This record gives sequence, structure tokens and C-alpha cells, in this order.
Amino acid sequence: MTTTPFLRRRQWLAAVAALTAARDGKAQQVLPPEAQMKWPERTDLIDGRTRTAADWEGKPLLVVFWAVHCPFCLRHNAHLQRLLNERSDFPPVLTVAQDRHAATVERYLQSHGYRFDVTLDEPTWRRALGVRRVIPSTVPVNAHGRIGLRVPGEMFLEDLLQLGQWANGAART
Repeated sequence: MTTTPFLRRRQWLAAVAALTAARDGKAQQVLPPEAQMKWPERTDLIDGRTRTAADWEGKPLLVVFWAVHCPFCLRHNAHLQRLLNERSDFPPVLTVAQDRHAATVERYLQSHGYRFDVTLDEPTWRRALGVRRVIPSTVPVNAHGRIGLRVPGEMFLEDLLQLGQWANGAART
């Protein structure tokens, strides 16, 4: 198994974040790398639609945790929307807003021209993916339900593209 410099750097950053959280007594359960996804039974989106575990199974997905007050998330989500606009091969995206009010998130999405799916069900998705409370955080899941590298922090366009390719099965880590 070979890793790219991007992955080595991200793995190192993830390890530092985990050690820092553990030192501070804020350790959360973290799933092992490439754990099998246990899809949430129900996910309510802010646009009124509902997704079930059956909607996700057998498909790649990129999950992004973010908040409207986060300037890093703003840039991160702009890269994400650009990939969704320009790449037909980019996997579906679910974003998980840390915010509590759907109206606030909807205004934010409209003001920035973002058109990705959003849920406010943060605790359920954090537990399902073993993600710490760092925003933005990005997690790819491939069509076989394998959870990829959980990446805390803002990412460049190329980094998001690489995670999308992993989710689609086009890149090997």
C-alpha cells in the first residue's frame, strides 16, 4: 500500500488532533481507519426531504461537517460546490451543519450559491463516522461502505477531489 504525500500529511494531522483531544480529556470514540459504515436509519434534510439507510447503501458519499460561522468552512464549501458543478464523476455529498436553525443555514446556502444536501443531525453522523468536533471535517465513504480517512480542517480543491476519487474507487490509498 502506497500513500501520497497528501495522505501522509493528513494522517499525521489526524493523529496530532486525536492525541490533543485525548490529552485534554475530551477523547471521543474514533472508529479504526477504513471501518465499515453503519448508516443512520433516518436523516432529515433541511429542505424537507428524508433519507434512509437504504438510500446510502451501495453508493459512494462524501460527508462534510461545517458551520455557518466558520470562515474555513466557507472556503472549504466553495471548493466542494465547484467540484459538484464541474465534475460529473464527483460522488454525492451530504453536509452536516453544526448549526441548530435550518432557516439560518438555508440563508447561508442561498447567499453563497451552495446546492448540496444538508442535515442538522450532527450527533448521529458524528457517531456513525467516528468524527471529532473539528470543522470543517471531511469523510469519504465508498460504495462498499468503507469509511476512508477522516480529514479535519479546511482542504484544497485537489484534496477534496482526491477524497472524492477514493470514495468512487478510482484512487487507492
